[in-house]
Amino acid sequence: MKRFEREGKGEPAPSSGLARCGVMAYTHFWKLVAVNLLFVLFSLPVVTLPAAFTALDRVCIIIYRDGNIFLWDEFWKEFRRSFLRTLVPGFCFALLLFGGYFFMSLGNGNLQLGFVAMLFWAVGIFMAMTALLVGEVFFILISVLEIRNFDAMKNALILSLARPARSLGILLILLALLFGAMALMPFSLLLLVFIGVVLAQYPVCCLMYDLVEELILIPFQNRKDKA
Repeated sequence: MKRFEREGKGEPAPSSGLARCGVMAYTHFWKLVAVNLLFVLFSLPVVTLPAAFTALDRVCIIIYRDGNIFLWDEFWKEFRRSFLRTLVPGFCFALLLFGGYFFMSLGNGNLQLGFVAMLFWAVGIFMAMTALLVGEVFFILISVLEIRNFDAMKNALILSLARPARSLGILLILLALLFGAMALMPFSLLLLVFIGVVLAQYPVCCLMYDLVEELILIPFQNRKDKA
């Protein structure tokens, strides 16, 4: 199936952006549910979480980009490919996220200190936002490019700063999932198992893949064609 064809009626689907994201989500809703279940299952050992996250990203991007996918084949192939190479980066992002939580806890527990408490909060928020945003972009890059971890990390930092509005949108999506899950506990646990994770991750992948295509894939192909 060509990228810009819609399944079923054969009508042209939107070529990019949230419109295409919505069309592909509607067309492949049950595949998104299935990959959410796979992600939860493969994340249970915890140490496999980075690889499962990368495999989830790859499935989401292929659904968005191509409009069709052999779900199990792509998920399992990416999970095996990414398992070892994502262990260290995954640990680093988790450590940074924990550091953010730690500093925010210090700020909350020392409100009487005034400016110092605000400083703790600022450091904690910065660390948490960096872990979430750069981590998201890093795993997306790993899932779609044959690239070294160092280069993926460097490009993740650059892409995170390249479009501030898009980065803010990604953070808002992730925060909405987090606060929604906390507000609906314990019912949100069931939602997370079936579709909650992909509900946030799929639009994030759509937003970021367009940027990867614009700033990395297309320029690379243009240079290759000119060579």
